Amino acid sequence: MRKSVEYQIFIGLNDSQVYEEVVNEKELVEMVSSFFERKEVDFSMFRAKGGYCYDSDKFVVESVLCINIIGKSMLDISRMAKSLSMYMNQESILIVRNELKQKFN
Repeated sequence: MRKSVEYQIFIGLNDSQVYEEVVNEKELVEMVSSFFERKEVDFSMFRAKGGYCYDSDKFVVESVLCINIIGKSMLDISRMAKSLSMYMNQESILIVRNELKQKFN
């Protein structure tokens, strides 16, 4: 069996200063899709809802963009997440790493 790694990036759509969405979700999805297309990164993306407690102790429920990526290094993923974080003015972004087992016949 060949092992591969899946990374999941979870990024809230609320700005960390005003606690609400300031970037249009449709534009963000198009921007992220274009970014991965230019870099030739295999990905899938979906929208979810999530709760987050800011360092200021303010808790919000917000829309979240969830991005799954397979076949890149942790360094590449960290760079992508940092770019997204800066663009979205996020306090933090969650990156989850999962080892996958694949069986090919």
